[in-house]
Amino acid sequence: MTTPQATGLWWAIAVVCVATSPRAASAQAFLPEAGEGNFTISYQNLFARGHLDLNGDRMAGESGHDPTQGHAIVMEAEFGLSERLAINASLPFIRSRYEGTHPHLVMGVGAPQEWDDGDYHGTFQDFRLGVRYSVSRHPFAITPFAEAVIPSHHYPSLAHAAVGKDLRAYVVGGAVGGFLDALLPRMFFQTSVSFARVQDVLGIRPNRSRVEGELGYFITPRVSLRFLESYQVTHDGFDLLSFTPMTDAVFHGTDVHIPPAYRPYHDRLQRSNYLTLGGGVGFAVNDSLEVFVDAAQIVWGESVHPLRGITVGVNTHFRTARARRARSRKPGPSAAPG
Repeated sequence: MTTPQATGLWWAIAVVCVATSPRAASAQAFLPEAGEGNFTISYQNLFARGHLDLNGDRMAGESGHDPTQGHAIVMEAEFGLSERLAINASLPFIRSRYEGTHPHLVMGVGAPQEWDDGDYHGTFQDFRLGVRYSVSRHPFAITPFAEAVIPSHHYPSLAHAAVGKDLRAYVVGGAVGGFLDALLPRMFFQTSVSFARVQDVLGIRPNRSRVEGELGYFITPRVSLRFLESYQVTHDGFDLLSFTPMTDAVFHGTDVHIPPAYRPYHDRLQRSNYLTLGGGVGFAVNDSLEVFVDAAQIVWGESVHPLRGITVGVNTHFRTARARRARSRKPGPSAAPG
């Protein structure tokens, strides 16, 4: 027979696992306790073959089959300032290589872009700095958030192998999460909706909205399975093969003739829409250490690389001395999510 103390310990471990699941901290509905935090480091193996056009079809010729390979190390941290307020930060380092025969050209018309020369090139990408505030913890956690995306430096953004778009963005949104024992004991969920206002380039803002979801189940108090989803729609920008904001763009076969002023920026301003589905498994070694493995793939997309990836990571949960003292005065582990 399960004792109340054992049940409390089970839920305490479960909450830590959910709150440290391998996703961006800004998408989390659960906050760490005051004076507690998480540090996550993960490795991602990323691969894409070709491009999908504005209709979601694979582009013709080399553009539909040229491969790009990437490797990323992502460092994330979050910390609870109070019971309701938490901050988070992340920074990835990415090495990527274009393995095709049609590299991007410098300024769209010059020599082949260095990052598409067939060798690996690596650099840090964008800082993500965020704040989350819990407005409700029962029966479900409801957490608005705000985040700033700031390029760590000006890196190349016109290349098949570019590590990012080198654009600032300001993100606002909200997340909700909780346990679904009424439907199935040991099941949990999180979902978030966000809108990003992106830096203006030549009068165009490729603003985007995103819906992310996670549905999980604890096989045991320490082992969890997760289903992951991410959907993005970009509200303005260029479509592959159409470039709708530019009335003088002309498409001939597999070549797009772009007005000179836009050539250096068409990758940054691409109107990319996609749906990514995936899954993962997490194992809590103890109440402060979790390892996880995820796999995900774009199953539908427009004007985007059909990316797929595998992520392996480790999360550590830490407490300040003040938080340890406060926890030691509590009568027992809390069974409340978040």
